[in-house]
Amino acid sequence: MPTATLPLVWTGRTGRKYAPVDGSRVRRGGMATVRKVAGRGGPVGQSTVPDGAHLALKLWNEGDEASLDQLQREAAILSSISQSEGEIPCPRLYDVVGEPLITALVMEWCSADLGRWWADRLDTPDAFGRLMATMAEVARRVSDYHVFFADRHAVAAHGDLKPSNILLSTDGRWLISDFGTAQVGPIEDETWDETAQVVATENFLAPEVLFNARKRHPAAIDTWSLGASVFALLRLRRLHADGAELPRNGTHSPRFRTERMNQVHQVYARNPKQFKGRDLDPDAFVDPLRLPEEDRRSVRDAMRGLLPTSAAEDDLAEALLQVLDRAMSIDPAHRYTSCRDLAAAFENLTRTFIQLSTSGNSPNATPPRETTDQLVRDRDAESVRAERLARENQRLQAKLDELAASVANLPPRPPASAVPIGVALVGIAGLQALTLVLLMALIGLVSAGI
Repeated sequence: MPTATLPLVWTGRTGRKYAPVDGSRVRRGGMATVRKVAGRGGPVGQSTVPDGAHLALKLWNEGDEASLDQLQREAAILSSISQSEGEIPCPRLYDVVGEPLITALVMEWCSADLGRWWADRLDTPDAFGRLMATMAEVARRVSDYHVFFADRHAVAAHGDLKPSNILLSTDGRWLISDFGTAQVGPIEDETWDETAQVVATENFLAPEVLFNARKRHPAAIDTWSLGASVFALLRLRRLHADGAELPRNGTHSPRFRTERMNQVHQVYARNPKQFKGRDLDPDAFVDPLRLPEEDRRSVRDAMRGLLPTSAAEDDLAEALLQVLDRAMSIDPAHRYTSCRDLAAAFENLTRTFIQLSTSGNSPNATPPRETTDQLVRDRDAESVRAERLARENQRLQAKLDELAASVANLPPRPPASAVPIGVALVGIAGLQALTLVLLMALIGLVSAGI
């Protein structure tokens, strides 16, 4: 005799209920399970989405106390960022489940991650250009996250960036997720952890995190991870082109680990505590400022078939290796210490790809339309901004010149006895006030970058 089963329903602290969406896939991770759910009823409190709107419910996998602590940290970070107005660099948090400890997060739903997005584009002729343009946007989102906490006098590094933690929202924005291991603390907090436990994915883990070393350049932790992510995604393309069977765990597989990371692990195995609480010593590692030859060959192999000629592919590979050498330097001070700088490097690689792809005679060598359009929009926006600022400066300067001319053309000042002192003082004060208002307006426009 069949028995009826009640659907799973979670009640958030707002009082709103959330139920699974029929036919949706459940994503199981080490810390939590993510389900697509829909909010029932109208908006309540911070749960502002309409009835039936799709959301992501990230539910703690019971039994793992460490992952429960990570979920509390992630909730605190997402709550802080989600209170901001406008676009934010991560999925917006709408509700939490559980009392007194949080056992689930209710967040903005994202349709794909970077790994799955890339898997759908491996065979396209403009794949590399699309990837570099996307990585530029991702790096800017990571920078937005860093700036958010820097403005609050905190040190911020995500610490576990990887393709599966970079999500594509339903409206086409790239967002950063999984903040359970994120480092957010006061400036004087120089060490990651009091233990030697590694909670991030080792394929993408910066060496100072592995060694619990001092982190003078927190953003460099994430530029390393973004560089390692590019390496893994390009190796995925090479395996696909060769017809090799892809690992079920994707870029988390050791097959996507750089030789650079293997060298770091060799040093770690000899003495895991040698850099704990102090700066990394680059001299303890082989060729610390340059990727090993094995990694360089992997990058060159991944370039094959991207461009009309092998010479163009070699040029593109060398340009990319220069970026990866810096992004994955052992010495954090030698890396990109700002994700905005790394974003600019990815944008330059996009331009290089467009130039090299259009210089040959291949019928497929057409510039990626959406990438080219985005570059044009960025360039045009900067030009418009500069022209507008110049016009405003000219307009205000003309006003000031006109004011100065009117002052110079005033009739000679009559004898003091002919004009009451109070009237004269009021006139002078008014003129000074007008001049001050115009000067403050000019300063405000320049400061605002209009």
